[in-house]
Amino acid sequence: MYGEVPGNPPGTRFANRRAAFDAGIHRTIQAGIAGTADGTESICLSDGYTDDDIQEDLITYTGFGGRNPNTGRHTADQKIMRGNAGLVRDYELGRPVRVLAKESVLTGRKSDASYIYLGLFLVTQWSWGERDSFKVLRFQLQAEPFDSLIPGEVSQALVRGEELPPLRRTSLVNRRLRNPDVADSVKRLYGNTCQICRTQLKTAAGTYAEAAHIRPLGIPHEGPDILENLLCLCPNCHKEFDGHALTVDEAGKVYEFGRYKADLFVRPEHQLEMDYLDYHREISESRSRLVGSHQSVQSQNK
Repeated sequence: MYGEVPGNPPGTRFANRRAAFDAGIHRTIQAGIAGTADGTESICLSDGYTDDDIQEDLITYTGFGGRNPNTGRHTADQKIMRGNAGLVRDYELGRPVRVLAKESVLTGRKSDASYIYLGLFLVTQWSWGERDSFKVLRFQLQAEPFDSLIPGEVSQALVRGEELPPLRRTSLVNRRLRNPDVADSVKRLYGNTCQICRTQLKTAAGTYAEAAHIRPLGIPHEGPDILENLLCLCPNCHKEFDGHALTVDEAGKVYEFGRYKADLFVRPEHQLEMDYLDYHREISESRSRLVGSHQSVQSQNK
């Protein structure tokens, strides 16, 4: 069941995971992700994943798997499967995810053992990161106006012993402002022609292309909104590039899931910053560089 659960508005407090399960907020007692490869309906922020982070209305959330349940360390790469694949699917469909958080995650006090339902969030980004030299999935979720509390404000209120803040009523707090002139400049430079497949789409209003940021804007990537960090792409290549199917190597060769696809067309006056392409390639690689490592001990629960 996706979306809100009647009778349990954002700010509802639960004594434990069982109570949240019985209410239908997070329908699993142990796992941090409740969902399948077709879609994830909810996540739970709990102790243990140091990469999980809250900044105002944004949550950076680590996927499941590859973790030794005894030591807490990663012993294998995570995979796009089950709930991880479900979060990617939610990102593609723009489907909201319920977020439940252990109070200790919000306050930093281990003794705070209850759980707070924060409301509905959208997955705005996903990429690959690294933990203990193994690949992990990182998802960015953003609070939905009218349907959620702002996690950062909840944390402050709990630490100060105040009442929980009201439902979020404003537009996106952490939306990175984009300069439309910068986006227009890269599209003009290439005459709305894709730098990868060389397609120029034509509509009744003229030709069409999209400006794609190489190093993504916003948390946790913090890419700049400058020409050196932009490509002019058709919608298909843009979707594949943002979805980590396409990467570009240091020689300007474009690969689709590791197979050569094309040479990136770059005009001399377009001074691309190769470090941004390197960064994009790094967050798009799903396998760690460790060779001969033993990856037999894995945990499928967070």
